[in-house]
Amino acid sequence: MAKSILAIDDEEMILDAIKIIFEDMGYSVDTTSDPVKGTEDALAKDYDLVLTDIRMPARNGAEVVEAVLQKKPGTRILVITAYPNDPLAERAIKAGAVGLLRKPFEIAKILEFLK
Repeated sequence: MAKSILAIDDEEMILDAIKIIFEDMGYSVDTTSDPVKGTEDALAKDYDLVLTDIRMPARNGAEVVEAVLQKKPGTRILVITAYPNDPLAERAIKAGAVGLLRKPFEIAKILEFLK
């Protein structure tokens, strides 16, 4: 069975790129631009990796990390952001995110977290 990824980002272009690249590599990819729905999706299904942006409307990435890991502590969440020094990024890491990638990110870095 293919490894599965959930990507949460308010930028559709980022979601489209993640979906195209990783599906071409044989991964199963779900995407959403709504962080509230993304949180629900992460809780409803077991993903090998959840990618979340930090700065989003309605719910930020740190809140996504906290909400998911509170109910599913084994979930591997990787934060992607254009602002790695953002206090929210630090909050997400402290909450249990497995790592932080700066936008624009390298696909190889994400693959390392899927191993």
